[in-house]
Amino acid sequence: MPSTRAIFFDAGNTLFTERRPRAAIYSTVARSHGSRATEEDAADFMARAFAEIPFSAEGNFRYSTAWFETFNEMVLLGMGVSESRWRSAHEELIERFESPKTYKLFKETASILEELSNLGFTLGVVSNWSERLPVLLQALGVADKFEFIVTSAEMRAEKPNRAIFERALFRAGVPADEVLHVGDHFERDVRGAQSTGIRPAYLDRTAEASGTTREGVPVLTDLCGILSLVEQTSHASRS
Repeated sequence: MPSTRAIFFDAGNTLFTERRPRAAIYSTVARSHGSRATEEDAADFMARAFAEIPFSAEGNFRYSTAWFETFNEMVLLGMGVSESRWRSAHEELIERFESPKTYKLFKETASILEELSNLGFTLGVVSNWSERLPVLLQALGVADKFEFIVTSAEMRAEKPNRAIFERALFRAGVPADEVLHVGDHFERDVRGAQSTGIRPAYLDRTAEASGTTREGVPVLTDLCGILSLVEQTSHASRS
């Protein structure tokens, strides 16, 4: 087994998470603009909009800031925000979701990135996110640990599409079999990485313990489990 030289990370729910559920944020903003919708209503309208709006809306790819204008218009109007007020509600939502105050790093994120960086690994981010992700990671204090950040909005391709992983491989300058990708979504992260020949690790923070596998893929309960995985490949490459 080749040794690991680079490690790719998903972003949301891998490196950081929202302090409050997204639907709760939508409900709060909508209610401040005249809606009476609940968090459950918000979740329902968000799911509908996500299912109905295509990957590219008016030329804007999904998760881009411009795509979210179409998404938020549908959600907010559905939640009862008036035609005259939905745009100001949209602008408040964009501001909130671009603010580092909306998010928190997982407790081990900063320390494990520091350790992996010091060990000489090339670190990168591969995420279905807007083009503003580098600014957010900078505000959260970890952007400097990454050699590159590849977003679906920038690439106009999202995980599990192999194109976004291939772009990350190009940026890393490392063969696929020398890369580990860590993420919390089995289809997008695990299957996507496998389609490109990248070794995946599945992050399941609800699992009872690290060291188990799912369909032969290592399961981690937090990012600290990466260390044992890269040690295994290092030992294997020397044996």
